Amino acid sequence: MKRFTIIFSILLVLAFAGTMAYVAASDEFVAPAQLVTGEGEDPDAPVWDMTMDDLVAYLEGEGLIDSSTEVLLASTGMCSVSLKYSGAEFYYWDLDALEEDSVEYEVYEILKKDGIIDVYNSGSVISPASNGPFAVLTTYYEGDPDALTEAFLAFGKE
Repeated sequence: MKRFTIIFSILLVLAFAGTMAYVAASDEFVAPAQLVTGEGEDPDAPVWDMTMDDLVAYLEGEGLIDSSTEVLLASTGMCSVSLKYSGAEFYYWDLDALEEDSVEYEVYEILKKDGIIDVYNSGSVISPASNGPFAVLTTYYEGDPDALTEAFLAFGKE
């Protein structure tokens, strides 16, 4: 019985190793280090020099949000500014004013790396779309979330 157990264990290890090698060699495999949300962003794009006011004016001009519905959200320890317009939540990190060892900067880095924000380390995870120093969460948006996200991602690219 011991011999059977040893042989079966060896076969399981070889099958697992073979499966891992097959997956790693397939064309669809993307190494985890390459799945960075901020990948492909142009560091020279105008969006990096824009403010939350610029974003709000742009989206209001597109008819996607109403600036009279502004709600200030709690942002200390998460981002520089967070506002809610028409149900959509907007986040902004003033990267020039943040220290690299601050909690806000850490949240920003995780957003760019993993595409998520763990709201105040509470376990409540959100996945906003990000564009430069901005992010938008359209979960409770009162309009067409796809149109808002598309306009948001186009903001500051010209």
